[in-house]
Amino acid sequence: MSYAIVWEAKATGMLSRFLDDPKGAAAVLDAVDRLSQDPRPASAFPYGDVDRRLRVGRYRVWYAIDDQVKEVHVAYVDRV
Repeated sequence: MSYAIVWEAKATGMLSRFLDDPKGAAAVLDAVDRLSQDPRPASAFPYGDVDRRLRVGRYRVWYAIDDQVKEVHVAYVDRV
């Protein structure tokens, strides 16, 4: 069963700041989309009990998984 992707307002706003790097932003969107099929990929690191951090090139995505309702909540996106 796939998970729904829920973008928090802060994460959406942060991603919009990276329009100067369309390839990087597209890579982030693709990686987040893949979380709907595999919310715990090997490339994501645990960050607390339910939170995880995913590295996508020079970007980092922090998200939480809600297994009860099958949702991935993208909370934060930043560029290193």
